[in-house]
Amino acid sequence: METILQRLTELDEIHNAIIVDKEGLIVSGILRSEDEEMIGAMSAAAFGSISNVTNHAGQSEPQHVMIETKQGALHMEASNDMILVAITRGQVNHGRVRLEMKKASRQLAQMIASY
Repeated sequence: METILQRLTELDEIHNAIIVDKEGLIVSGILRSEDEEMIGAMSAAAFGSISNVTNHAGQSEPQHVMIETKQGALHMEASNDMILVAITRGQVNHGRVRLEMKKASRQLAQMIASY
């Protein structure tokens, strides 16, 4: 899992990346911050809230969620029972971030399935 996160954070667009379970517990992380546990827990809570909204709107579970701010963005990608979280800074190519996160999510799902 560290290798998957390392590849993501090597991209210019992605500043930090973590993998959390849907309860908010850190599975693995490369975070340049001491707030890793808090960010993980709050990301899982936000993803869960968005899942509730999509379910009430008659949609299925979200696959990718992006929260854009003035300073960057928070991307969350579902991967089985895990959530891959990437934090960007400044102006970035969000399409590339999403593409790379989908690729990482597939690798993570394959890794988990092999256990």
